[in-house]
Amino acid sequence: MKLPQAAPMIQRPQQNSDDPRITPEMRKAAEGLEAIFTSEMVKAMRGTVQKSEFSLHNSASDVYEGMLDQEYAEVSARQNAIGLSGQILDYWLRSMPDPKYNQKRSSDAGSVRTGGTHEDQSSE
Repeated sequence: MKLPQAAPMIQRPQQNSDDPRITPEMRKAAEGLEAIFTSEMVKAMRGTVQKSEFSLHNSASDVYEGMLDQEYAEVSARQNAIGLSGQILDYWLRSMPDPKYNQKRSSDAGSVRTGGTHEDQSSE
């Protein structure tokens, strides 16, 4: 008996890989921001774990854990595992003067649509 193939839990769209407006510097900056975010998130998560009296914890292990967390964050960002760098690039592309993705953008070059729930309502 053959079991049916399960669909992947998360389906990510292809992230702006073919857009000519994305420079390698933009991609590197977006990945760097994702790596910083991921590193801080992992550091905060490690801070919630209680240390046991039986654990071999010292200053050297703090340094090692910090370096390991940083490497995990950088690898995660390069693989776009969380997807934050893709969202950053998409935001940058939508905020450019001639956006490809946001056709309903107002004529005011300084306004950027964020997709908020009350964005289209007037303040009157």
